[in-house]
Amino acid sequence: MKTTHFIHISDTHFGPEPEFTVRGAPVLERSQRLVAEINALPFTPDAIVHTGDVVNDPDDAAYKIARDVFAEFSVPVYYATGNHDDVSMMRKHLDFGPLELLVPESENRLCYRARVGSIDAIVLDAKVPPEEGPHGYFPENQLEALSTSVADSDRPFAVFVHFPARPIGAKWIDEHLSVKNGNELHSILKSVPTNQFLGTFYGHLHRGMQIYDEGILYSSVSSPACQFTTGPDEDGCEFLPDVPVCFNHISISETGATQVKEYSFNS
Repeated sequence: MKTTHFIHISDTHFGPEPEFTVRGAPVLERSQRLVAEINALPFTPDAIVHTGDVVNDPDDAAYKIARDVFAEFSVPVYYATGNHDDVSMMRKHLDFGPLELLVPESENRLCYRARVGSIDAIVLDAKVPPEEGPHGYFPENQLEALSTSVADSDRPFAVFVHFPARPIGAKWIDEHLSVKNGNELHSILKSVPTNQFLGTFYGHLHRGMQIYDEGILYSSVSSPACQFTTGPDEDGCEFLPDVPVCFNHISISETGATQVKEYSFNS
């Protein structure tokens, strides 16, 4: 198979007006810079994958701003559902690349498979109702769809989701921001041949990190808006708005090797 290149972004948190800020960070300006830097890369990626929290609060005007910013990309863009997102608004306003639904659209979930380069990108939707908190939970039918999808295909695949599915070693984040049934996803991924499964990629932490758990790669990307502190014993997290803008370049080589490269630049 030829090398496949993804650009991984997340947690843009657009607001309903251009002047909107998150913790003092001008999110539109920073995301416009993000797009410009990606478009200036000396290669053309096969796709952009945004792992959720496209907007800060569900709002048609915010999604229209996001759509206009991401329209500058010349390659397909795919989105996962963040805890701040609304699927019906995402479908209404955002342009997705070609995809195949893994659960019915009527369930108001973004769970699908997309063929990108030589691999399948499988997007899962772990959002729970806002009143339940900022954690995630995988519906059983999505886990079943994932199992069926990979069993019926010998194509290499990667999983994209908003929430971390495994502990990251930060007390408050592991308790409040992770997927509560992440063990079920992990068990499925452990059962897949290592040359078929390429990694799980997510956002929500506003931090870039790579974790290997029983040989399985879990990789997150920083938010262009702000970052969270991730101290091991903290009972909360602080917001750090004055940070570089980042994105990740994910390469899947001809041999199936997964490489994650962070690009960062001053806002």
